Amino acid sequence: MATDYAELWKALNPRQQFYLTTIFEEDQGREAAQRAAGASGNWNRLPASEWRTIDAYHEPAVPDLVGRTELQLRWRGAGHHDQGTGSTIKVLVSHDLITLSDRATPFGLMRQAAMTKQGRALMRWVTKPRASRVRVPLKERAAEVLGQLYKASSSRKGYLDWARSPTIDKELIPRGLARSRGAYQPGFEVTEEGVAHLAAHHAAYAAAYPKLNLPDPSGGVGWPKEADRLLDRLRGECWSLAHAAESAKEKAQEERTRADGEFKEEFHRQTGQLALAMYREVFELKRDHAKALANTYDSYREQMHAVLKERLPQYTAATLAAVTALVEGADPVAAIRAQAAATVAELPAYTPTGLVAVDVEGERLYAECQRKRPRRVTTRKGKAKAAAGLGTEAVPSPARGTALEQPWALAVHLHRALRDGYLYRLLNAPPEGEQPRKRRPAGLLDKPALRLLVALVAIENPRRAHHARTEIERYGQATKEELATIPRGLMAYEVKQTTRSEKAPGILIERGLAEYTNLVRFDGFGHYGDNWPLLHVTQAGREHLVEHRDAYAEFHPDIRLPAPSAPAADGTA
Repeated sequence: MATDYAELWKALNPRQQFYLTTIFEEDQGREAAQRAAGASGNWNRLPASEWRTIDAYHEPAVPDLVGRTELQLRWRGAGHHDQGTGSTIKVLVSHDLITLSDRATPFGLMRQAAMTKQGRALMRWVTKPRASRVRVPLKERAAEVLGQLYKASSSRKGYLDWARSPTIDKELIPRGLARSRGAYQPGFEVTEEGVAHLAAHHAAYAAAYPKLNLPDPSGGVGWPKEADRLLDRLRGECWSLAHAAESAKEKAQEERTRADGEFKEEFHRQTGQLALAMYREVFELKRDHAKALANTYDSYREQMHAVLKERLPQYTAATLAAVTALVEGADPVAAIRAQAAATVAELPAYTPTGLVAVDVEGERLYAECQRKRPRRVTTRKGKAKAAAGLGTEAVPSPARGTALEQPWALAVHLHRALRDGYLYRLLNAPPEGEQPRKRRPAGLLDKPALRLLVALVAIENPRRAHHARTEIERYGQATKEELATIPRGLMAYEVKQTTRSEKAPGILIERGLAEYTNLVRFDGFGHYGDNWPLLHVTQAGREHLVEHRDAYAEFHPDIRLPAPSAPAADGTA
C-alpha cells in the first residue's frame, strides 16, 4: 500500500518536523561527503549503516563533559532543545521515520539516530519538487551539456574546449545535435539541428529539469536577470554590513582592553626620571588613542546596525514580493524595486506557491517572523544566547540571536528558490493532469531489450567491420564459403557492453527476434572451448523494429533508432 506522505507529514507538529529535517540534512551531508571522497579516490570501507548513524544527545545531559552534538546545536539555536527532546525523538521512532540506538561513553549513553527508508522518502517528498511527467528526448546531463554548447557558440571561441566528453560522444553526436572539431582541433560545437532542438524542446526541458537554467534560442525571457542582480545586491549589502559590524565590535573590544591597561612603572626604574616621564606620557597618549579608536568603532557599529535594521527587512520583503509576483504572473523586477525603495514597517504577506519544497520551510520561517516575541534560548546564567541554528553561512553573526535572525533566514530560503529562475520554471511547468502517462502497448520490448535489438540491427551495416569474421580469420581455418555464411552479430562481451540486463538476450531469443550461432565450428584450434556464441538479429527482429518504430520513438525517445530503409525502386528486386 502506497504511503500518503502528505498525511504523514501533517501528523507531525512543527517541532517534530524540525527535528526530522535537521536529522535528514545531516544524513544528506554525510552522503555528499562520502560521494566527494569516493570521487577523489579516498574510498571509505565503512558500511553505510555506520557512517549514517548520527550522534543525537547524551544521557544524562552533561554538556560540560561530553559537549553538544551538531544536532543539539541546531535544535538549541532554534529554541527547540529542552526536556522534551527525548519525547520528540520517540514520536519520530514510532512513525518509523528514524531509528534510535545507543553508544556507551565514560559518562553514560550517547543516543544515536539514523534515517529509515520511509523517513528519507518522506523528506525527499517534502524538500524536492514533484517529478514532472513531461517526456523529453534527452536525459538531464545531456540537456545540460547541450545548453553549454549553445552558450559556447556565442562566446569568443565559439566552441566548447573540452578534450573529450562521453555525454557528447554517446548522446548528442549520434543525434546530430553536436559535432567534434576534429582530431587536431579538440573541442565540440553545436549544430544547427542542436539549436533547433533546444528551441523546440526548451519548455519541456524546463518542466522536466527545473534545476537547469537552459538558454532559450528563440529569444524568450522567462526570469529576468535584473531580478537576480537586484536581490544579489540587497543580500550582499546586508551581508557586508553584518560582518563589518562584527569586525568593528571585535576591534573596539581589543582597543578597550588596551585602554584599560596600567602603566608598569617598575619596568622603567633604571631609565631615570626624565625617561620615565617620557614613557608615562607616551603610554597616556596611546591609551587616549585606544579610547578614541574604541569609541569610533562603537559609533560606526551602531550606525551599521541602524542601516542593517532598515536594509534587511527590505531584502526579506523583496523576496516575498518576488514570490507573489511569480504566483500572480506580475513583473518581479518592479515588485523588488518597490520594496527596496520603501521603508518596511511590516513584512508583506506570504503567498503560497503550491510547491512543498518551498512552502514548508517558507511558511514556518514566516510564522517565526510574525511572532511578537522571537524564540530565545536562555543559559543557566540567564543570558540569551543562540547557537548556529541556521548555519554560519546562512545567518550573519550580528543577526544571530536577535530579531533579525528569522527574517534573514526567510530571505535566504526564498532567494535560493528564486535564483536563476528556478521557482519560475517550477510554477510555469505544464500541469501533470494535462500530460497523463501513457501505458506501453502490449507486444513492445522494454528498454534494455530494445537497446540490444537496435545494436544488433546497427551491426549489420556493411560499412562496419565484421568483427566475428575477423576473429575467425585470426584463429580459425574456415574456407571463404564458410566465412561468407558467418552472420553479423555481437559476441558475449559486446552484448554486456550494449546492455547490462541479463534477461534482454533471452527475451529476444524467446520471441524469435534474435538467435545464437556457435562459432566454435569455425575454430580449428579450440581457442574458445566448446562454446563461442554469436548473437545476431533475425528477419522477424528486423520486421518488428520497422513495424513498431513510431511507438518506440514515442515511448523510448532517448534510444536512437536506425534510419528507416528507403523503398526499393520500381523494377528492382
